[in-house]
Amino acid sequence: MYFQPARNVELSVVDYLRTQIDANWSNVNTIKSFTQAYKTALPVVCVRLREFPPTRLEVGSNTLLYDYNIVIDIFANSEGQKNDLAYFIMDKMKDGCVYYEFSQTSGAPETLTKVANGRLHVKDYLSNTALDFGEDADKYDQHRFYVSINMRRD
Repeated sequence: MYFQPARNVELSVVDYLRTQIDANWSNVNTIKSFTQAYKTALPVVCVRLREFPPTRLEVGSNTLLYDYNIVIDIFANSEGQKNDLAYFIMDKMKDGCVYYEFSQTSGAPETLTKVANGRLHVKDYLSNTALDFGEDADKYDQHRFYVSINMRRD
């Protein structure tokens, strides 16, 4: 079964950041589900697709352009780690990443295969901000960072 473009965008960004983080950091978990972040050992980088509203290519056209809003939540162990991870992620995202088309393997749906089919580029940087939940916050919320970008496939 082949996935639709929105799901492919999300999985492509997760795959890219997981690869970059694993190659440069130790013991940082990269996941795709926000609810799983609170069940995963810190530090956690959670990548998720928030929305993908289309716009028409031009007046009277049925061709749609999609901007994919990617949210990256960082749950760190310290302020320094939070800031370093945020900077690292923004630096890596500026280059864009490969867009993959994913599919499930017949008979083993948890196994995904991927085929490169273009690139994703950052169109807009929407948010790059530290979140402060106060001193009494849960350990997962004490050192949080929020990144939001719009990406477009070429």
